[in-house]
Amino acid sequence: MVITRFYDVFTTYLYIPDLKGETNPMVSVFNFGWAGSLITQILVLGLVTYTTYIYYFKPIETMEVEEKTTLTTFISIFHFNTKNDFLKLFYKLPTTKYSLLYSTGAIVSKALIVISFMVGSSTTLLILNERYRTLYREYNIPILLYLIIIIIIMAFTVDFYKRERKERINKMASAERFKI
Repeated sequence: MVITRFYDVFTTYLYIPDLKGETNPMVSVFNFGWAGSLITQILVLGLVTYTTYIYYFKPIETMEVEEKTTLTTFISIFHFNTKNDFLKLFYKLPTTKYSLLYSTGAIVSKALIVISFMVGSSTTLLILNERYRTLYREYNIPILLYLIIIIIIMAFTVDFYKRERKERINKMASAERFKI
């Protein structure tokens, strides 16, 4: 994560050292300069590192999950330890200890690596390739990049919950086989 974030920040600095025309919302909307951007980057990276630690070292215990459990039901179980509270995830904090931090660590850490590499590579092309610079302006590539970022986050999110669901189903099946 640190390497790809550095790659993104470094290529941005090489391409637009004064940040004029930067499309990152921290700069374009909140009017952060380099100091504000770097402080925010460090804080976000620290938070994501902490959530990644939780993902790897603080397992989440949930109710038992059966093979027929749908993904939305599993997400409800995972975050609220009940079967019918999926929609609460959009307006209420989860009640299962660490579940939000755990899932954030799994999803955001991986997404951040891919997104940082993608954006850093786009900026590298802006530095090195006149044709890409022309396409970037003519076809509003930043909008495309933001759409790809949303798709990446959604893909990592769905993948995370599918893997967690499958792991818990397999764990329950294993426990059933070894019951006396």
